[in-house]
Amino acid sequence: MTQVLLVGSGHLASRVEQRLLARGDAIVRFEGGPDALSSVDLAAISSAFLLDDHDERNLALVIALVSIRRDIPVTVALFNENIAPHLRAANPNIRVLNPARIAAPAFIHALTAPLEHTLRYTPATWPAERSPVRADTLITRLVGAFAALIIAAVTFFHFVVGLSWLDSLYFVIVTVATVGYGDINLATASPLAKLVGIALILGSTFFIWMIFSLTVDAIIKKRVQLALGRRRYDYSGHVILCGLGRLGFFIAEGLLERGERVLVIEREEDAADVEYFRRRGADVYIGDARLLRVLEDTGARRAKALYSVIDDDYVNLEIGLNARSFQPGLRLVLRLYDEPMSQRISETLDIHLSFSMTAIASEQFVTGEVVAT
Repeated sequence: MTQVLLVGSGHLASRVEQRLLARGDAIVRFEGGPDALSSVDLAAISSAFLLDDHDERNLALVIALVSIRRDIPVTVALFNENIAPHLRAANPNIRVLNPARIAAPAFIHALTAPLEHTLRYTPATWPAERSPVRADTLITRLVGAFAALIIAAVTFFHFVVGLSWLDSLYFVIVTVATVGYGDINLATASPLAKLVGIALILGSTFFIWMIFSLTVDAIIKKRVQLALGRRRYDYSGHVILCGLGRLGFFIAEGLLERGERVLVIEREEDAADVEYFRRRGADVYIGDARLLRVLEDTGARRAKALYSVIDDDYVNLEIGLNARSFQPGLRLVLRLYDEPMSQRISETLDIHLSFSMTAIASEQFVTGEVVAT
């Protein structure tokens, strides 16, 4: 019985361990750091699998491991593939695999894979039109109040001070605009007229400042939202991809290479690959895909399919079910780590295109062969 060193406690490590045990290997679990490798009887180890969820730990361990025993075959999981060629060049016994790259083709193939089941129940639906959002009427109310102030001041100076309608309007506009020609003034006017003039100056200053500030703020917010893709898309037959992480990157690339129109929903506007995919021709909407307004803005009613590959099973499920509420026949492709849960979901909620990235990748980690999709 061969002994295999296994590092990692995540889903991928657990699935690889199951496959190794099934083929009769003895597993030597290791959870320490590079300095603790000396405590392991590496002479008895036939191969090693470094499958921690963090690239940094896997990299540190593979360097330490091959420095102790250069001839040991090592399979290491790295999502950042930039250093992989250097590791292979330094030691041909090192095999570097990217779980996301391995699993992505199965997700991409799901876009056109035949569906074996149809819905057995009617999903919850949402109104055909979005519930009206209460508009911010502050600017409108300020403009109305400002206009009322001008009308009241013109009326006052006409009837109380005795100016003509045109002169009253002229005087009020000059005062509001702070031009101050001086051809009409209140130097000899009554105290009441002077107080009204002071109120007009202070009131108009307040209204102009507030209206200008709010207008500039609204323009800037609108431009920022447009720059981030936070607008309502009228696309039809497009593919919505929720989550631009490790797996989402390769799915987005594969879908774009197939000529699909891809609309990515990403929560973090400073995510590493947002600008890259915008340059590739994909649209990116910054927002939370669980929100109904976000799904409606991105055209879930008219989309060809929705992928949700966020690193959380329940978030992916919530997104998928909410999206299908807009379009019952929408093709859903969900990333679910937990296979028993995926089976229960399939039976209960009729979601039949759910995949586990680690389940797909684990076969190649053990055998070196890609799982048929």
